[in-house]
Amino acid sequence: MSQDTNTEITSKKKSFDRIKSLKLINFRSHSDFNLELSGKPVAIIGDNGAGKTNILEAISLLSPGRGLRNSKFSEMVKDDNMLPWGVNFEILSNDKTYQISSGLKDNHKGRDIKINGKKVSGSSMLPEVILLSWLTPSMDQIFNETPSYRRRFIDRLCAVYEKNHTKNIKIYEKLMAERNSSFKNKTIDNVWLDALEDQMSEVSISIAKTRLSFVGNLNKVLESNLDLVWPKAHLEIHGFVENLVSSWNNDKAKEILCGELKDNRERDFFSKRTNEGVHRSDLFVTERNKKIEAKKCSTGEQKSLLMGIILSHLELVSNYKFRYPILLLDEVLAHFDKIRRKSFFKQIQDIGSQIIMTGTDISVFEELEEIEIYHLNSKKIMDIR
Repeated sequence: MSQDTNTEITSKKKSFDRIKSLKLINFRSHSDFNLELSGKPVAIIGDNGAGKTNILEAISLLSPGRGLRNSKFSEMVKDDNMLPWGVNFEILSNDKTYQISSGLKDNHKGRDIKINGKKVSGSSMLPEVILLSWLTPSMDQIFNETPSYRRRFIDRLCAVYEKNHTKNIKIYEKLMAERNSSFKNKTIDNVWLDALEDQMSEVSISIAKTRLSFVGNLNKVLESNLDLVWPKAHLEIHGFVENLVSSWNNDKAKEILCGELKDNRERDFFSKRTNEGVHRSDLFVTERNKKIEAKKCSTGEQKSLLMGIILSHLELVSNYKFRYPILLLDEVLAHFDKIRRKSFFKQIQDIGSQIIMTGTDISVFEELEEIEIYHLNSKKIMDIR
């Protein structure tokens, strides 16, 4: 799919990705947990420590990677049970039903994934079936975090927008690790490095183009949102490779990048790492109306900026891929006042994504008429609305 696809809404039918049911076995605090969903917005209410976030983490494993906590898979096993964990889902996507299961490998060093009973080679197949996005309290400080944290955030959003992005990141990281290893082991083969850096440059251009395309189109959605309740974010990607892609065609950008990597070999040899590349890029966010950096905004404004980015991401992906990602929100809405919650509920109803939320206070969610509310207590869940 072209990255220059017009993001305006067209008459093409959109797909509503839906989780119809989920089952967790020996996962975190849950020995055996089952839940069936209708597709309406869902709120799971319970005290802190009841296991609400663990449910969202299990759902987040429907996307590539290690879920919303970025934990090791071996850490997801229930504390008092050495048996492997497993999560099973029934998914509705593109008017088709899929069975997706994932579980800890026997060696506890990864996870197995099955789609309709057939084992797949990796998690990169999951976005073909279902798209996910999430927002958690740990993300609130993203604007004050390290560049690597912000880069992982934007790359996760890009991965929903462009299916090959995660694969390209993994290819790049593998190639870079091989290059760094040659410096650490002092086994320098310039001919081999020429070939390796050519591959690194090729995939770097693809990564940078996806980031720039995504950020450009996301800014258009953010600009078109006329709701004055939310502060307006403007995003930029700052990086050497992104600058090359913005200034030159692909071939010239690749040529310059190859030359840069070659020129940097001596410096990289002494530092035992690759000092320049797409792994050094950073996400730069400003508040559009005040024209100030997001990191200088108040805590409340930062939370609102982040929510605006997530909502605009859902809208962009639904228009670009004609699919609605599922949104997971962990203890998020309690931080917003009633006016912003009302605006949020209206937007998710307009967008149409299935949304699964957690919280401790049921009153936060009662403004939304069409909603399923569950109470989680002692690892048991009860439908209360």
